[in-house]
Amino acid sequence: MALREQGRSFAAIAGTLGLKRADDARQAFLRELRSRPEEERRGLVERERGRLDTLETRIRARDADEPDKLQTRLGALAALRESLGQP
Repeated sequence: MALREQGRSFAAIAGTLGLKRADDARQAFLRELRSRPEEERRGLVERERGRLDTLETRIRARDADEPDKLQTRLGALAALRESLGQP
């Protein structure tokens, strides 16, 4: 949780923790997130959504000329948002 709060990517977190995949780090983040008290969890989710908004801006700028790649990445981003639960 602390590494994600520092702005590290799930891939970087996986490498730091010796996990095989970025998704393993994301799953650990989600487990920890769900174990936090409601008020703290709301703040964590809000900050994570902000990071995802920033990522979306970068994806849209970087992949604007590659519509298939853009749609694939935006779909993955939507799944990340969905994994956080309802707003």
